Amino acid sequence: MSQKKVVLFFPSYASREASPPLALIAIAGPLVREGYQVEIVDSAIEPNFVEEVLARLDGAICLGISLITGPMIRDTLAVGRAVKARYPDLPIVLGGWHPSILPEQTLQADFVDVVVLRQGEETFRELVSRLENQESLEGLPGILYKQGGDIVHGPSRPYTGVAHLPDRMPGYDLIDYDRYERATGLRWVMYSASHGCPFNCSYCSNASVYGRNLDVLPPEVVVDQVTYLVRKYNIRLLGLIDDIFFAFMDRSLQIAEGFLRSGLKFEWYIQDRADSWSRLTSEQARMYARSGLSRIHFGAESGSDEVLRSIEKKSDVTRTLEAVDRCKEAGIRASFGFIFGLPDEREEDLRMTVDLIREIHTRYDRADCYTNLFTPYPGSPLWPRSIELGLDPPKTLEEWIDFYPRLTVLPWLNGGAHRRLQAIRQYLRFGFPQIRVGEHPHTWRHRLALNVLGPPSRWRVRHHRYGLPWEVRGYQTLQRLKAGLNVYERY
Repeated sequence: MSQKKVVLFFPSYASREASPPLALIAIAGPLVREGYQVEIVDSAIEPNFVEEVLARLDGAICLGISLITGPMIRDTLAVGRAVKARYPDLPIVLGGWHPSILPEQTLQADFVDVVVLRQGEETFRELVSRLENQESLEGLPGILYKQGGDIVHGPSRPYTGVAHLPDRMPGYDLIDYDRYERATGLRWVMYSASHGCPFNCSYCSNASVYGRNLDVLPPEVVVDQVTYLVRKYNIRLLGLIDDIFFAFMDRSLQIAEGFLRSGLKFEWYIQDRADSWSRLTSEQARMYARSGLSRIHFGAESGSDEVLRSIEKKSDVTRTLEAVDRCKEAGIRASFGFIFGLPDEREEDLRMTVDLIREIHTRYDRADCYTNLFTPYPGSPLWPRSIELGLDPPKTLEEWIDFYPRLTVLPWLNGGAHRRLQAIRQYLRFGFPQIRVGEHPHTWRHRLALNVLGPPSRWRVRHHRYGLPWEVRGYQTLQRLKAGLNVYERY
C-alpha cells in the first residue's frame, strides 16, 4: 500500500501574532483533494514544535516548509536538522518567498533536499506524487534539487493565473480554529484574492516573484469563497492580504457589496496604498465599513515627498492625510507603516516623518503607526544600491535569520545612528501605543509602563529631543529581566 501522508511545517516570524498559515493551506488543498493525509504544525501555536513535527513524520512522504526571509529561518533550521538526524532519508522541501529568491543558497543548507520556486500549488502536488512513487525528479518544472553533490535545476514553470490554480479550499479544513482563537483571542483566517502588484516601489521584491502584473480572482469567486469560510468555520475576522486591493475599483466595490448581500456579520481588513483609498468618496468608504471592513493597512513609508519620489512610491503626504480623514469618516481603523533609514533619507526627512506620525494620531484616535528600519531584500530595485553602499549580504541560509526590519544594522546607519533610530521608534511606541491584529491585550504591567513613559515620550517626539534615552534603556532592562524574553520584542 502506497504512503499517503505529507507533513507541513510553518515557522514563526518571532511575533505574538498567530493566524492559520495561508501558504500551507494553499499547497495542502490540492493534496487533500487527491486523497493525501496532510498534517500542519505551526510553531506560533505549538511550543514543542520540533517534537511535534518528529512525532508526525512516521510514514510520511516528505516534510514541506514555507518561509520568508528573517526570523522564520530560525525555527526552520531547528526542525530541519532534527528531522535529518532522525530521518536522514526523508526529503525536506522548502518553498516560499526566501527560497524562491535565493534558491541555490537555500539548497546548500545541509538539511534541504528540494526547493520549490514561486507558486507552489501545482509544483508541490506533482513533486509529492513523484516522491510517493519513487520516481525521478528529472524534468519536473519549478524546482531545484540535490543529486549526488550537485544542484539540479528543473525547467521553469510558467505562471498560472490565480483563477486556474488547484483548489485550495480543502486546505482550510485542516485548521484547528479553536486553538488559534485560544492563542490570539480571535477566530480569524487569512485569504488572498490576487497575486502581484502593478507598482514599482524600489524597496519591494514582489516583482522578482510575480513581475509587475496584478492577477485577480473574479469578485463573485471571492464573495463565494469568503462566505463559505465565514459560515463553515464561524470566522469573525478575515485578513484579505492582497498586496493591493483597490487597483480595480469596480471589482473592489463588487466584493464589498457581495459581503453585504451575504448577510453575514464578520469583519475584514486589507492592505493598500493611501492614494488609492483617498480617491474613494465618503459614501463609498462608509459602504465598505457597513460590509465589515474594519481596518486598512497603508504603506505610508515616509513623511517626505522627496523620499517617496526616491523610492518610486508615486504617492505623497497629502494623500496619506486624506486617507486618514476618509477612514475617520467611515469609522475604519487606519494603520500606517513607515520605513526609517532609506538610503536617501536625511535628518530633515526623518523629522518630517515623525511629524507626520504625530499629525496622524492628532487627526484620528483610531490610527496606528508602525515603524521599521529599511531592510533591503534580494530581488528589490534597491538591493544593488544597498550593495554599493556597503551592505555585505549573508552567505548562508542561517545568516539570514537576523535580516529583519526591526533590527537590521545598515552600513550607512551603524553605531550611534542606528541606536538613535531605534530610540525614536521606541518613543513613538511609548507615546502612541498600537493595537495590532491578532495580538493579546497588554498586561497591566505593560499598560502601567505606557502610562508612565507616554508623556515624556510624546514630549521628546514633539520637540525631536532624543538624547540620553533613559526611558528606552530602563524599559529594555526591565524586558531583559523577564523570563523567556524574546529578543525581537525589545524593539
